[in-house]
Amino acid sequence: MVNNIYGGNYNLSDAIIRKSEEIRSTESTDARLKRPIQGPTFQEIFDQQRISFSKHANQRAEERSIRIDQTDLNRLGEACNKAEAKGIKDALIVMNESAFIVNAKNKVVITVIDKSEMKDNVFSNIDGAIFI
Repeated sequence: MVNNIYGGNYNLSDAIIRKSEEIRSTESTDARLKRPIQGPTFQEIFDQQRISFSKHANQRAEERSIRIDQTDLNRLGEACNKAEAKGIKDALIVMNESAFIVNAKNKVVITVIDKSEMKDNVFSNIDGAIFI
């Protein structure tokens, strides 16, 4: 059936289809609003902050009497997230008079250097530095 509306041809079945699509679109918007917000789970957030130390880094920290508490681990984890967000793979993170060479993507501390060793030291194989 074709109706003449406002001087043009208008197919009634097209109007019905458009209206039903409009209703479906509104329903899907309403349904989306009623769904719980999707986001990372607690475990995913926790894993983003978790940082580990290589065997070498553990040995160096022990030899150099560098102590790292949970707050420091959290700060290192946040620095790794920032580095990774900027596309940095291997970062130098300077914190609390110590330097950490970290693989940002894997969140693994590769080595630890104390303040006295930082002087006149050259850091190579890094593609970014973060001072916290």
